[in-house]
Amino acid sequence: MYKQTFRKLAKRLMAYIPSQDKQDARHTIEDILYTTDMWKQAETIAITIPREQELDTHQIINKAWKEGKKVAIPKCYPKQDHDMKFYEYTNRLELENVYLDLYEPKTDDVRYIAPSQIDLLFVPGLLFDQQGYRIGYGGGYYDRYLPNFHQTTISLAMEEQLVNSLPSDEFDQPVDYIITNQKLLTPYKERL
Repeated sequence: MYKQTFRKLAKRLMAYIPSQDKQDARHTIEDILYTTDMWKQAETIAITIPREQELDTHQIINKAWKEGKKVAIPKCYPKQDHDMKFYEYTNRLELENVYLDLYEPKTDDVRYIAPSQIDLLFVPGLLFDQQGYRIGYGGGYYDRYLPNFHQTTISLAMEEQLVNSLPSDEFDQPVDYIITNQKLLTPYKERL
């Protein structure tokens, strides 16, 4: 119940933040990201194609391609126990618009990327707390995927999306790092 309330408020918040503010935040977040060792050392990144209200990830994808990194994007399977798999992404022609205005790969056109092949996984969300927990969009796809993922996880967020704490349960999986338009947080180290 609490998560639904947080989710609803966060969606409203993202809808009211001016697009110029989001764009300015995105530039700062990207500047911080590109200086990190996790970015520099990653050969394969996994990231989502953004929805309208989310921070735009297209420039990160383009930068990855320019640096010779492999890019993977998720495909969700709601009828298969909310399973999620990542597939290599090389151009927009490989995408299809599915439910909730999500863009996902057409799986017959692209190659499957196993969790062990991904070096850096970008985990989307609406709100994030200091411990690395998040309120996502409610499908539970990442919380099901993350227990079998053992490399680095990161979330990108505007400062407005960062709160002191969020409700969490045993199924919630925190991320290792959060980059905001003001700082790089290392909640994983805080939990050790």
